Amino acid sequence: METAVERWKIMLNLRAQQMDAAYARLGRTSADFWDRRARRFHSTTKDAVVHDPLLRRLQDVVTAHTSVLDVGAGTGRFLLALAPTGGHITAVEPNAAMLGYLRKDADGQGLTNITIIQSIWQDAPETLAADIVICSHVLYPIVDIVPFLAKLIKATGHICYIYMRATSIDALTGHLWKHFHGDERRLPPGYIHALDVLYELGIYADVEVVKLPVILSYPSVDVAVEEVSEQLILPGDDMTRKELRHLLEDWLVERNGMLVPPVEAMIGAIITVQK
Repeated sequence: METAVERWKIMLNLRAQQMDAAYARLGRTSADFWDRRARRFHSTTKDAVVHDPLLRRLQDVVTAHTSVLDVGAGTGRFLLALAPTGGHITAVEPNAAMLGYLRKDADGQGLTNITIIQSIWQDAPETLAADIVICSHVLYPIVDIVPFLAKLIKATGHICYIYMRATSIDALTGHLWKHFHGDERRLPPGYIHALDVLYELGIYADVEVVKLPVILSYPSVDVAVEEVSEQLILPGDDMTRKELRHLLEDWLVERNGMLVPPVEAMIGAIITVQK
């Protein structure tokens, strides 16, 4: 019987094989994935964060005397919301495009209590520590999960918040993946798998299941075609784009002036580890 850690690695290896094969058919790799998606990620998460359950939780505990470490900070949706009333915040993020948006917004708000470190978490300084550690939607591609989690917990002075979905965003577009690629989309681990790994490591976490906003939203069908084509790793020829456009027109619904998948919310969880 496989362990939780083994199951985690199997899921990610199968997903990597599927995605690498799809990229190889296009003569590409996933190396510049976030460079291409940073702009839209910034705009969609920046708008959605005000309704985010984790932000509400963090606002209850972060004060001017609280230090915060945001691991995988992205474009800074949480730390930018917390910095005006919080203590010192350290952002660890490997992608330069993401950090470009973070720096621009931080400068625009006149924030001076943010330290930015461009690095993957595994290579970040071992001395990093804070009262509160945030790791939001970061664990999904991490194959070597045990040392990653161990470093998170070691850096935590008081509380570590690990934020994950129950099922991947790719599950929403799984029918489209199968239409074009012919096989079922391999999904990354969800929060229940992370919880299982933590339990196996002897770390007994609290869990709050929450509803998350659906961040797949598009101002037009043209934008939807561009972004979903990237998500599905499709070729850019006219025939494929036309076919995808028809599928999206039949599937997406209009809500608050945007085109979105026909679901009200996604399910996720705030996993809390207290020291």
